[in-house]
Amino acid sequence: MKTILLILMLSFFGVTINAQKADLEYIHSAVENRFNLELDTINLCDSYILNEIVYTKDDFRTKIGSYKKSDIKFTIIADFSNTRFFHQNCDYTILVGGGKYKQSKEEKLKELDLICENLNKNLPELVIRDHKCENCKQVVVDGEPIEMYEARTLVNNLKVKNIEFIVSYESANPQIFGRNAINGLTEIFLKKKNVRLGLKDQRK
Repeated sequence: MKTILLILMLSFFGVTINAQKADLEYIHSAVENRFNLELDTINLCDSYILNEIVYTKDDFRTKIGSYKKSDIKFTIIADFSNTRFFHQNCDYTILVGGGKYKQSKEEKLKELDLICENLNKNLPELVIRDHKCENCKQVVVDGEPIEMYEARTLVNNLKVKNIEFIVSYESANPQIFGRNAINGLTEIFLKKKNVRLGLKDQRK
């Protein structure tokens, strides 16, 4: 009985661990959701770029399997239609940042300022219940979509030093990230996970 129980426990934890691993299908799905497109409708290259290193599709599949899904910081579709960087007859490639990929303070501040400007410009100063902001971008913090007013408070009071990574997308899938994602998406990863910062504006 103990042996059976042990096998069941190991099987359960094995499935849980494997489910957390990133793979090629997960990366493709992430790109489609963040750019609101279907990859089979574009001329995608068989080469991928992970942390600024170029991999073949097979090598990328192997390499990305060493990352957890939570380690993936950004997935971007890059237009190479006007170049022949890969010496391939293709137009787009996928760029991925993961693990200990570093982002400069200047890059973080630029992205933070853009989302602050968007929410401050388009949201009424006073909180209006059930207000639908037509031009607001969606904010996602540590994988969780945030309500517009809460997002404005968060980004206005967020320090750059508390940001692990921040990235914006022009238009994302509203069914995945919320209705405002169609206007754009800003994803923020905090150094202290699942913590909402309500501090004075000392971002710089």
